[in-house]
Amino acid sequence: MSNEATAVAPAATDEPLWKTVLKAEIKAAGKGGVTKVAIRLGVGRSYVSQALHDLKKGGMPQSFTDRVIQRFHRVTCPARCDLEVERRECYRGNEKAPTHNPLDLRVWKVCQTCPNRPEKGDQQ
Repeated sequence: MSNEATAVAPAATDEPLWKTVLKAEIKAAGKGGVTKVAIRLGVGRSYVSQALHDLKKGGMPQSFTDRVIQRFHRVTCPARCDLEVERRECYRGNEKAPTHNPLDLRVWKVCQTCPNRPEKGDQQ
């Protein structure tokens, strides 16, 4: 398994994006995928299994679903020549301008108008 996150298009079903992304990542991980994905998320294998099968009473916590999106969901980055980057890279637009590095500053400027940029109140 590579350390690359899997690009996933939103499903046409009523399934939440985090679950679609999680299933795709497990499938891409191959044999032992649930265990491998659980390790990358920092949770137990049984927790990931419960998430997949809707066994968690009261639904999955927002912190878990956010972690799945941040870790595995990839978006197209206009600042990086339309390369796919992990969603968590989008938070750079909410940081202070990196005036010490011209390339980082160029990326930061594009991030200010990017549709993928999260709201300032959102957490990583």
